[in-house]
Amino acid sequence: MNFLAHDRFGGDEEEKNIGWMISYADMMTIILTFMILLLSISTIAQTKYDLLIQAFTGERLGNLHEVQDTIDQIVEERTLTGEVRTFLDDDGLKIEFSNALLFESGSAELRPEAEEVFGPIRLHLAEKLGPNYGLVIQGYTDDVPIASGRFRSNWELSTSRAIHVMEELAAAGLDKRRMSVEGFADTRPATDIDLLDEGHLATLTPEELEEARSANRRVVIRIDTLPAERIEHILNTPTRQVLTPPAPSPEHEETP
Repeated sequence: MNFLAHDRFGGDEEEKNIGWMISYADMMTIILTFMILLLSISTIAQTKYDLLIQAFTGERLGNLHEVQDTIDQIVEERTLTGEVRTFLDDDGLKIEFSNALLFESGSAELRPEAEEVFGPIRLHLAEKLGPNYGLVIQGYTDDVPIASGRFRSNWELSTSRAIHVMEELAAAGLDKRRMSVEGFADTRPATDIDLLDEGHLATLTPEELEEARSANRRVVIRIDTLPAERIEHILNTPTRQVLTPPAPSPEHEETP
């Protein structure tokens, strides 16, 4: 009698012990189904996906990491760490150049000295960047009114600098259809100091103000995955070749 009672109650206890596992399994199944549903109706940027996989597995996907490592090496070899910086986050790879490195004040033409560092970076992007990545070139300035007669405002100057960098990248072999340009003038501060906040600027010392302005004078190349349909269009549509007219034969060469 005692044995039967023990067996009966023992069986109940075992069912109680595994009951929570059934509830837990049901809950995990529901959560998994919900996550699959969210994934099916959303678009995840490739860069975010790559970083997520790396966080869980330690495996690097894509080639933005390799591109960043090589650029960092180029910059370090030329001891220009303070002039060129790279950042890799959910928004892709960002390469930030100080305007002092690339341009003279009030100019959108690359300084000859800039070629030493920008040249290798430009060629590396053209040769090694995966075809699924696009580039957005962004120009920024400080809040000092433009004094050059060539540009009417800092908006024009920042955009012209971004366009000039884009043209240099295109000359190195990058497809123009993978690139776009943006000019922000002084409206996107690089630090916590908003150059359009006159009240805040009035509290700064001349040195602090110049430091904030210097940080804001920059060009950024932002690299991230292109939409799938854009990649397919670029890969399946050849670029229009600009034909160079043949050189005139000696007998038809014009005299000066």
